[in-house]
Amino acid sequence: MTSQDFKITVSENSPSNIILWNKLAEKCGNIWQATFYDEVQLFFNNHAWYFECYNGEELIGGVKIYFYESKKLPAILRSISKRATQGSEFLFDRGKNEFFEIFNALLYEKIKKWLEEKKMTSFFEYSFFGETEKLISLGQEKKIWESNIGIAKIDLTKSIKSLWSAVDQTHRGKVIKAEKNKVAIVWSDEIDLFFTLMDETYKNQKGHVPNKKFIRYEYEILKSNNSAQLVFASHEGKYLCGALLYNFGKISIYNFAGTIKNNLGAGQLLHWEIIKRLKDKGYQSYFLGETSFKKNEANLRFTEGITKFKLRFGADQIPTFHKGYALHPMKLKIWKLLQKIIIRK
Repeated sequence: MTSQDFKITVSENSPSNIILWNKLAEKCGNIWQATFYDEVQLFFNNHAWYFECYNGEELIGGVKIYFYESKKLPAILRSISKRATQGSEFLFDRGKNEFFEIFNALLYEKIKKWLEEKKMTSFFEYSFFGETEKLISLGQEKKIWESNIGIAKIDLTKSIKSLWSAVDQTHRGKVIKAEKNKVAIVWSDEIDLFFTLMDETYKNQKGHVPNKKFIRYEYEILKSNNSAQLVFASHEGKYLCGALLYNFGKISIYNFAGTIKNNLGAGQLLHWEIIKRLKDKGYQSYFLGETSFKKNEANLRFTEGITKFKLRFGADQIPTFHKGYALHPMKLKIWKLLQKIIIRK
């Protein structure tokens, strides 16, 4: 079979076959590529374009690219703000692995041509699953930004005994301590309670703080599509920590958290109970999000604290990256300047 046997279609706002697309997204466990996530991205004025690859009537892969153009600029200047974003790894039917190289080459050429036709100023790509082979990289000469990170992943196909054995001894001790102290696990949809815990987590921190308005917006949309869950740990009626999970297909993603400092092992018990419940329900992977490979004195909370907390659950640390590219460097410089002078003024 050759490249002539495959056809890539390009469509705006929705794929040509929504049912087939979402079935493939669910099979891949990629919630970010599901069509219902497009409503979430409208929060940032991002509009979806779909690239689908067919072999006859069969959809074997594709990707969603988000298009952004500032509404704050006069129409005559808006083109300098054009940005394209691959918000996660592209979809590909693993049962068609023998066609991956052909598919990848065709998709790359189609997207490259589309970026040129749309005269995009910049392009960004993000990895959530550590599958770098499913990102549309555009070459070192255009790269302007790169964040090298790790992704923490727990393989839930292992036995409960193996999963427990993989948990660090310190974490196991705290799980046992929490159980002895009768820390309770509560599955609930109380988003405002979750925000109370988030406020406690970030009240003394400098730098980036999650946008609660966006989290609420995202949570409500994903919840309406049976893809969002909240879980809390409490002790004697007091809630100590909570986690927001996004579930799709056979994959669950730990996306946000809120915690009140305690020495009861509530956080360790919370995640261990999540692991057990996900496995019981047939999930194959639990992603705990970003980790760091290097110690950073300016951000020890993440590079030492959060990273070690995640990895001590026996998670694999998968190397990956996020990247940004300047497709029209001069336009991008002007756009960044305007952002500082006009939009943020």
